[in-house]
Amino acid sequence: MPAEGVRPGQRIVHLRDRDDGLRMKDVVYVHPPHYKGAEFQNPAGLPRPLVAGLPFPWVTPMGDGGPLFREVERIRAELCRRLWGCQVCGDDLDTMAWVALERPEDGSPVITSSAIHGTCLRLAVRHCPVLGDAAKGYAFTEVSEDDITAVGEENGNERAPKARWYLRPVAETPRPDRVRTFLTVAQVLDRPQGVSDTPGPATPQA
Repeated sequence: MPAEGVRPGQRIVHLRDRDDGLRMKDVVYVHPPHYKGAEFQNPAGLPRPLVAGLPFPWVTPMGDGGPLFREVERIRAELCRRLWGCQVCGDDLDTMAWVALERPEDGSPVITSSAIHGTCLRLAVRHCPVLGDAAKGYAFTEVSEDDITAVGEENGNERAPKARWYLRPVAETPRPDRVRTFLTVAQVLDRPQGVSDTPGPATPQA
């Protein structure tokens, strides 16, 4: 019988304490359709496992018929958000990382589940038909945790994180004198491998 407040098809995931002493709250996790869970090994790190010829993101669940690329494994997405981890490879992020935005401006909603390493961003843009679709007009910018604000929203998707991320206006961050830059899909792909994740020439914020 499900625990109080948990509907059929849901379960409570109890996360153990990390070695560094950080404790995660219990998360109500909704299984995607035909979820395989531990039957499919998807460890963190690079290189990513290849499934159907494509690199498999750490937050993507596996179904009976193959990868559920349009689904998000919420427990992993929440871990990445709360512990500043990369949604593509699952490893810890550096102080600065990347997010994808609906619009190239302060206050824009973040469309990625969490932040991403620069190397992993190129991998995602190259292979993800959503992030890599230049016609959608998505923008990419480098952020620290202080650049993100989370707003609780009921978005109707129980498999997505409950709080929506937004890009905090640069004037409200600890470094208000910065000039924030935004990259296009083409600029992300043109950045050479191995360079600093600091953005190259791009359109400054107006």
